[in-house]
Amino acid sequence: MKTSNRTFQITLLLLAVADGSLGYLFLFDPATISRIYGGAPLDNMHLYLSVGLGCLLITFAIGALFAFFRPIQNAAIAILLILSHFSLFIADVVALARNQMVATDLLPEMGYYLTISLLLIRFYPSKIESKDLEDQKDPEEPKERDISSLPSTSSESSASSSSTTE
Repeated sequence: MKTSNRTFQITLLLLAVADGSLGYLFLFDPATISRIYGGAPLDNMHLYLSVGLGCLLITFAIGALFAFFRPIQNAAIAILLILSHFSLFIADVVALARNQMVATDLLPEMGYYLTISLLLIRFYPSKIESKDLEDQKDPEEPKERDISSLPSTSSESSASSSSTTE
């Protein structure tokens, strides 16, 4: 059965573009992120955390590109992307529950993480395309042999001869 992975690849490409853009902002322009999330001045600790998150998002974008080019062979990367984006969604839920940030700032971010996770789950490749199946063809399995046609071993022949002599 032949299926298309086109929607899965489109989702991965959108993920790569979005995560790459956000990663760039967090890594190289944290002042813009600070203005988006309330305009608080950034101290050294927040700058460090911004750089860490930026590196993580750029790594996710690179992984999404790997999975985009070879969706069947790199399907495990998609599982990692699902788990990572869902965990970022859970982190936002915890921040919202602790009343650390305003809901209007967190809801778009939470929507993005949840939407990407759901799209990756929905369009995850479940069938191997026929050309991929031909490339991964297993060699023929050996057939079972009939044991009665095999010559008997010396212990079997001595046991059978002793039972016939009795």
